[in-house]
Amino acid sequence: MKNYLLTTGEFAKLCRVPKGTLLFYDKEDLLKPNHISENGYRRYGVEQYFEFEFLSMFKEMGSSLKEIKTYLRHMDGEDFLSFLEKKQIAAVRELNRMRQRTLMLGDMTECLRDALNFHYDVLKVEQQAEERLEVTATGASPDESRWELIQRFAEYNDEYKEQSQKPRSPFGFIIGMDDVRQGNHIERYFFHRARRTTPRSRLHVKPQGACAVLAHKGTDETHRQALWGMIEKINSAGMLIKSDIYVYDMMSYILQETGDCYALKYCVLVE
Repeated sequence: MKNYLLTTGEFAKLCRVPKGTLLFYDKEDLLKPNHISENGYRRYGVEQYFEFEFLSMFKEMGSSLKEIKTYLRHMDGEDFLSFLEKKQIAAVRELNRMRQRTLMLGDMTECLRDALNFHYDVLKVEQQAEERLEVTATGASPDESRWELIQRFAEYNDEYKEQSQKPRSPFGFIIGMDDVRQGNHIERYFFHRARRTTPRSRLHVKPQGACAVLAHKGTDETHRQALWGMIEKINSAGMLIKSDIYVYDMMSYILQETGDCYALKYCVLVE
């Protein structure tokens, strides 16, 4: 077979890349032209196309320049097999990470759409399906400050940051109805959607049934007033409260108008 030599431009066209890519590979000693004439003209052998394809495969696997150089210069079957197995494991991890990111984006989109379209400060009763939640006790007390509660939430959030299966929305907290009757507004539990790995001891099932729902945007004080107003309306309507109060985050960091203004949705089972 005739040994065809191609200019950098011709070889770049064959490989479907800019000339600059080949110059970079040359500089990094990854793919050098087979022939350099006395006047400095570079010529690539047409068979180097397969070297380029092999190099491209390494890039597709997410290999670093150091890894590529190592395996191109010291190609060993067993080492290369080990390298491929490691890359396969990394690819599976990345696939799982992207899957979770996709789910998170879907959850956030749904939550924000609900928050933007909700009629705030309007009490309504609706049928809701059963909800399986993973709960974490806050350890809060009646005299705890907002700052202390946020510190507790940060600790709670840290617990999940490094886990392979990240929690999904809904996110929120539970206020004990007995606490409310005593005039306290204590966030007893944080919650998020239950996972396959949720321990039985932390699994909480919010039963299906009729729920009184009210959403409010405001400060700590106006939220307390809104919650008390919600309970008074429920009692005035002759309904019985049958559960603690589930408080759902409504993308507060998007909807807030000032630093101390946030949006929450309150939900309690009634009959």
